[in-house]
Amino acid sequence: MSREIRAAALADLPETGTLAVTLEGEAILLVRSPAGLFAIENRCSHARQELAGGRVRGFHIFCPAHGVRFDLRTGCPSGELTKTPVRTFPVRTEGRDVVVTLPG
Repeated sequence: MSREIRAAALADLPETGTLAVTLEGEAILLVRSPAGLFAIENRCSHARQELAGGRVRGFHIFCPAHGVRFDLRTGCPSGELTKTPVRTFPVRTEGRDVVVTLPG
């Protein structure tokens, strides 16, 4: 059964930026951009590097280590370095909080 967890205060997440959190042992990157609010696994499927610190452009985040681009909506990569997607998680705001749904 999936469970909703308060991940952070919305005020802690920059208007256009990221915030790395760990929820029940899951390394998750919260991403806020003009394209929306997203929650994605904080680990590149190519070199297992953290995605935190990566550049965000529209619906994509670029791995800071090798530049692999991941779609924030689906976790699917672009390019040749990896074909393995990263996990994405449903995310929403509830009042002043960011809430992430983890799988059960």
